[in-house]
Amino acid sequence: MKNLLLPILAIAALPLIPTDTAAQISLYDTDGNVIFSSKETPAYIDFNYNAPTKGEENGHAWVDLGLPSGTLWATCNIGATNPEDYGDYYAWGETQTKTSYDWTTYKWMDPAVNGWKGCTKYQAADGQTDGVWYDSEGNFIGDGKTELETSDDVASQTWGGKWQIPTTEMQQELSSQCYWVWTTTYNGKSVNGYIVYKAKSDADKGAKVTSGSSPSSDYDVATDPHLFLPAAGGRYGSVLNDAGLDGYYWSRSLYPNYSIIAYGLNFRSGYVRDSSADSRSHGFAVRPVVLPAAE
Repeated sequence: MKNLLLPILAIAALPLIPTDTAAQISLYDTDGNVIFSSKETPAYIDFNYNAPTKGEENGHAWVDLGLPSGTLWATCNIGATNPEDYGDYYAWGETQTKTSYDWTTYKWMDPAVNGWKGCTKYQAADGQTDGVWYDSEGNFIGDGKTELETSDDVASQTWGGKWQIPTTEMQQELSSQCYWVWTTTYNGKSVNGYIVYKAKSDADKGAKVTSGSSPSSDYDVATDPHLFLPAAGGRYGSVLNDAGLDGYYWSRSLYPNYSIIAYGLNFRSGYVRDSSADSRSHGFAVRPVVLPAAE
């Protein structure tokens, strides 16, 4: 919120008003409606600016959940038209959908090497000496990359603008700072997932209201800032698993203790794991973010 104080001297340039006529100051909204009117001369005018809780970046909508970092979250998954749609599924570090999600189809894979041992990009010094990121003497020779580059970030490549896949720290913040309510209906559709509200009190931050529990009456999906994360499941091989039961959402962060795994957000009614880790070859949903503008 920004406060702009306008001294009353600023109105000195206005036409002179006869002394026997009472001056009246009126303020109007953009539709021409009077929102303030007074015949008393003010000492100053205080303009209070409330930042919008909704907006767009490069044609895609975001919501401001009041997070300490200022991170703005997209209202839909990549590939989705509505918040309740599952959208598309991507292997970690890939920017194209496909029909099968496993090591044999993974982009960052040496086909001459068996399975996970052939990961050719995003390699941490994890002690997995069977991988190609170690030489025959057990010395780490990998690239040391633990965060997705822009060229491998499907949010940046698909949506453009300032969009990106969130870091695992951003997902942790979403889990710990918001009020989560499991629902089986959203936007008039029968779909399972979590409504993630901007918390109205410190006591509500990080709370998870699961199936069968009653959410606080202080929260209204029609009026309160929130996003919806559908339980979109995940793709293993050519099969979609756990849709409607679990939600899996990639972060941009590699799991440093095992280079074939990356962090993500995993949930179902009953728990939210904000530092979950899974095989990079699996196909999961992506919910992008916009970073706050630099001050």
